[in-house]
Amino acid sequence: MLTGKVEHALDAKNRITIPAKHRAALGAVCTVLDYSPLQLESERPVAEREGYDIRIIRADMTKRLPFEDEEFDLIFHPVSNCYIEDVHHVWRECFRVLKHGGTLLSGTDHYVNYLVDTAEERIVNTLPFNPLKNPEQMRQLEEDDAGVQFSHSLEEQIGGQLEAGFTLLALYEDTNGEGRLHEMNIPTFLAMRSVKP
Repeated sequence: MLTGKVEHALDAKNRITIPAKHRAALGAVCTVLDYSPLQLESERPVAEREGYDIRIIRADMTKRLPFEDEEFDLIFHPVSNCYIEDVHHVWRECFRVLKHGGTLLSGTDHYVNYLVDTAEERIVNTLPFNPLKNPEQMRQLEEDDAGVQFSHSLEEQIGGQLEAGFTLLALYEDTNGEGRLHEMNIPTFLAMRSVKP
């Protein structure tokens, strides 16, 4: 549960998100950051239809974010770390641009998804799943038309937030919502609520 007034929220997404309108409803100035121009432009018609203002920024989350230190009260960072090789940088940048007492809501995928075949019946990959270093893994992604993705350990995802300085307040696990891993109730995603002390 979020407490206090949210004045400036950052939607640091890549491909999967809850629309910025939910944060605008809190009265926040919403900034949407993504690398994909198509993803960014998909936000504009929703904002116009719903009658709220957003600031749209195209940037690469593997670089220094184009924001001032302590600019945001809230960062919503949905599942997008799977598209970058080094997540420690992202956690450090989130910490830098978040105000003291601010909240980081993050979603991450679990490395279990990268171990199994498409049918989720056999373990076929080693970890870490890194197609830049493993041509067979790149071939799998190309066959599935999945884009370049990387697995990350809990040490990188949770430990990376803690190393950056965050305090983890809550953790929730969930499944893919379908498929064999879901049927076996094997968690494949994490949602975390952290604060900057």
